[in-house]
Amino acid sequence: MLISEALAHIRNFESRRVEELCGDIASIREAVAKSLKTIEKLAYDLEREKIKIEEPKFESIVEISKRTVVASLKRESSMELPSPKSYDDAMKFKQRLEAITNRFREVSASHNRVFNVFIKKYAGKLKDEFETLSSLSKKMNSIFIKFDNHQEPFLNCSGLLNQLTDKISSVEQDEKSIEHARNEIMQLRMVLKELNNRMTSIENSPEFHEATMIAEEIKRLEHEEEEAHKELLDLFSPVSRAFTKYSYGITKQTSERLRVLAEEPWNIFSEPELNPYLDILAEIQKALVSEKICLKDTMKVAGQLEVLIKALPDFKKKFEIRERHLKTLHQKNEAYFGSRSKDLKEQIKNSTQHIEEDEIKLRRLENQLEEKRFQLNDLRKESEDCLFKIFDKKYELAV
Repeated sequence: MLISEALAHIRNFESRRVEELCGDIASIREAVAKSLKTIEKLAYDLEREKIKIEEPKFESIVEISKRTVVASLKRESSMELPSPKSYDDAMKFKQRLEAITNRFREVSASHNRVFNVFIKKYAGKLKDEFETLSSLSKKMNSIFIKFDNHQEPFLNCSGLLNQLTDKISSVEQDEKSIEHARNEIMQLRMVLKELNNRMTSIENSPEFHEATMIAEEIKRLEHEEEEAHKELLDLFSPVSRAFTKYSYGITKQTSERLRVLAEEPWNIFSEPELNPYLDILAEIQKALVSEKICLKDTMKVAGQLEVLIKALPDFKKKFEIRERHLKTLHQKNEAYFGSRSKDLKEQIKNSTQHIEEDEIKLRRLENQLEEKRFQLNDLRKESEDCLFKIFDKKYELAV
């Protein structure tokens, strides 16, 4: 059985139950209308009745109370009663009857003395009609309670079937999303394959082999540069104490140059002129020889400064040659890799990352779908059990 058929089956049964409800309420409505008609007649009779009052001081009070009672009785008894043709109509009639009954009860309570002392002739008749309406209202409540109790399984079953319909739609939507995700991943893999093929073609080209050799040469030169840095630090290390002694009372510019010599001596080769640094070294050497700077091994440090002064120009020449060579190699490499291989590698990296992210999303969707299918099976079984309890017949829902 289709879910829509099961829902239609329940609706048909509910419709019959509502028809029965409306039929039961129709008889109550007739009784209520009859009672209200009697109350209306009593109200008009009471309105014409001249009440005899022995004590004049109570006359105006009783007259005002009578008019209030008459107006309330006429108003409530003349109100239109909804004709029960649907559940909503029946509920409106129930609410109208409760409102009328409550109002008559309030009138009786508020004007109790007038009823029991001055209009005894009408009090008994009105009380009988009020009790009739109250009894009909209670009967009405009992009918609704019984109806609602019978309806509860149908409402629960309809709710389950609607949940089942929503769950089916959700599962179908997830299946479409998964199919779309799989197609996207397939397209991305095709793009990645094409990129890898292009990369392979590039890597097999003579230009690539030349670029690889250039990259290896760049790596060698960069390593050579690192070794030169270490060598410079080793050469400057023995004179560090002399630098410290010399640093007192010098200018800010000289102090900064001294710091570069002590910490990053290779940076002096990037300067246009080497002489300012050689002059500093010569000044320190002179101070050592003249004993303006005193160290335990003064002459040894002075000799090391001599070595530095003679070696630095050669270091600078090698540095400049290496830098020019590296610049040329980087330009050649960039000319090829910058326009082709480098961009291609970036595209491959991005495509690979995109595929990985989409595969994670796909697995999450697949897990979500599996969980929903379990829920769908549970809902179907629960709905079938619910239908069996209502109709005492086994139904197998098509999902």
